[in-house]
Amino acid sequence: MQSLIKSLERKCSRLLWYVLDTELPKRSEAAYFNFCIHTELFYEKKNYDAVLNFSKNFRELTGKKITLCISTPECHLVKAAMLKNEFSEKTFTSRVMEIARFAEVGYHGHFYDTAQEGLIQISGGHYSKDIVVSQIKKEMAWFGSIGIRPRIYVAGWWFMTSDIVLELECSGIEVDVSMRRGKNDTFGGRYLADDTLPNYGKPFILPPSKNIIEIQSIFGPVMPSSIMKGHLSQYLKSDTEDSLFFIFPLHDWDVPRYYRNIWSNVKELCRFKESVGWMDISDMRKVYLGSKAEDKVERI
Repeated sequence: MQSLIKSLERKCSRLLWYVLDTELPKRSEAAYFNFCIHTELFYEKKNYDAVLNFSKNFRELTGKKITLCISTPECHLVKAAMLKNEFSEKTFTSRVMEIARFAEVGYHGHFYDTAQEGLIQISGGHYSKDIVVSQIKKEMAWFGSIGIRPRIYVAGWWFMTSDIVLELECSGIEVDVSMRRGKNDTFGGRYLADDTLPNYGKPFILPPSKNIIEIQSIFGPVMPSSIMKGHLSQYLKSDTEDSLFFIFPLHDWDVPRYYRNIWSNVKELCRFKESVGWMDISDMRKVYLGSKAEDKVERI
């Protein structure tokens, strides 16, 4: 009964935000945000142009960089789509290099078994450690071949395993943004149980790694600003005495489709400088670790 009452209170509170377009909650310590774009369709010019434009505009307005976690031509799905669309790896590389001037480039892993006909998704029901480790090595080597060293990762299908975490750490990944409290991966599973996860906004060491900082993804801000602030308020009301860190996840195809709302929400959050701010994801890691004694860094 008590949980039902709390649920109704939350819904009523959100409704008021939507109707009244209220200000964000006041905080003694700021909450920091950035975008992670799950990038899979860079061979489609409409998506690329929109993401490039957003990256430039975001940096000009905020002085910060969004992060693009990219699936490379070594990903079987991307490779097949490039072949179908007669899109060359040279052009793909030039696009990555161009946008890397305005955004931080990370890695987005989608894993496939190609031993059988077609592309079989690596998931909880069809899993191979050897395949995921091999593909991570190939994709990180691809980035290295063009002079980029990704430090940020987001999981394709939100699917994660301890094998993936350990190989990412060996490959130089320092921040993961794949965890979402209360939400399953695409296949219905969860890497970490909710009762082990800190609240949204609270970074922690992603197990079983020693050094990968997890910054949880919340929601894609594709809705009108009043609704966006209503969703956001529930996270900002908690732990007002500590800095919080959040990631807005989007796919590259979301950007041209919802550009007006996304950009409106960026500008709206810029109004609340005393409560919220923008920060490069790599800097979130540094700020979080710098604010904690080693024995106070959250481990689960």
